[in-house]
Amino acid sequence: MRKVVFFSILILILFGSVYTWWFYYNTYSDGYREGVLQKFSRKGNIFKTHEGEMILLGFRQRNGALNADYFYFSVDDHAIADSLEKSLGKVVKIHYVQYRKSLPWRGENYGDRNPERGQYVADAISSVQENR
Repeated sequence: MRKVVFFSILILILFGSVYTWWFYYNTYSDGYREGVLQKFSRKGNIFKTHEGEMILLGFRQRNGALNADYFYFSVDDHAIADSLEKSLGKVVKIHYVQYRKSLPWRGENYGDRNPERGQYVADAISSVQENR
């Protein structure tokens, strides 16, 4: 009976570990986004994180009208956050990593605001240009 209980607990711990790693620490995708950095702030009740909002270059037609696409992201590196604070209103190309689920100390989860669900964390800046 002890072996059954031991292996059951071991399997539950193993499943919980794999679940946590897969959804919270394994990256779903990564890539680059380029747009005009419209908003950048530091916010949070317990965990203060840096949050950004970009207007992506190009327009999409929705319901007969031209609309801009927005990209919402978090930054957990203070050096990158300082660089982005100085880049407001400029065209910025960032590298991001997308996670399946969010952790509060990594930043905010914008849910349905981005085209794909998940938490986007900017981890590098590729270029900064004056607004075209």
